[in-house]
Amino acid sequence: MKQQNLKLTVVCILLFTIIACKNNTTQETNITQKAKASESIDYNGKKEINITESDILWKGYKLFGHHSGNIDLKEGYLVFKNGELTGGSFITNMESIKVAELMDDGDEEEEEEDDGGDDKADLAGHLKNSDFFDTQTYPEASFKITTAKKTNNLFNITGTMTIKDQSHEISFPAQIINNILKANISIDRTLFGVKYGSGSFFDNLGDNVIKDKFDLIISLKMK
Repeated sequence: MKQQNLKLTVVCILLFTIIACKNNTTQETNITQKAKASESIDYNGKKEINITESDILWKGYKLFGHHSGNIDLKEGYLVFKNGELTGGSFITNMESIKVAELMDDGDEEEEEEDDGGDDKADLAGHLKNSDFFDTQTYPEASFKITTAKKTNNLFNITGTMTIKDQSHEISFPAQIINNILKANISIDRTLFGVKYGSGSFFDNLGDNVIKDKFDLIISLKMK
C-alpha cells in the first residue's frame, strides 16, 4: 500500500512539473511574440501623418545667440514599399509661425525671469511680413520626397523644398523610431529670397547679422 502511494506521489510530482514547464514555456513564447510584434510595423503603402501629434520646430541664428519656435503642420504623408521609404510630402502653415525662445549668448538667467512675451510677438510678426516669409502672400511651404536611400537605420532623404514659391533640392538624414520620422534639416533661407539681415548680401550690419541657415527639427507621427 505504501509503495502504491509512493508511486502515485511520484507520478503527481512529474505531471505537475511537466505542466508547470509547459506553462512557463508558453508564457515566454507569448512575451517574445508580443515584443516582436511591437517592434515590427508593417511599413507598406501610404501612411498619413497625424497632425496633432507631430511637431515642426524652427531655430534661427544671430551672430551672438538664437531664436526658436514652432510652425504648424497642415498635412502630410509618407509612402513605403516593403519597409523602404519611397515618397511622401508635408505642408506647413506659414501663418502659424510662433516664437518660443529669444536667446542671446550668456543671458539664460535673464530669460528665465522675463519670458519676453511682447518681444516674441513682435518677432513672430516680423517673420511673417515681407522682410522674411511674407506669409500673407505665401501662406504655405512644402517639402516633397524624391528619393530615400536606407543605410543601416538611417534614411538619406532628398527632395524639393518650396518656400515663397521658390523650389530647391535639399538632402538630410532621418530616422524612424516608434512610428515617428525624426530629422534635423538645415536650410539656406537666402536660396528662397529671404535675405533680410544676411551678411552675404548686406554690408555694415555689425552685430545685427542674421545667419543664412536656419534649422527645422521635425517629428512626424504616422497614423
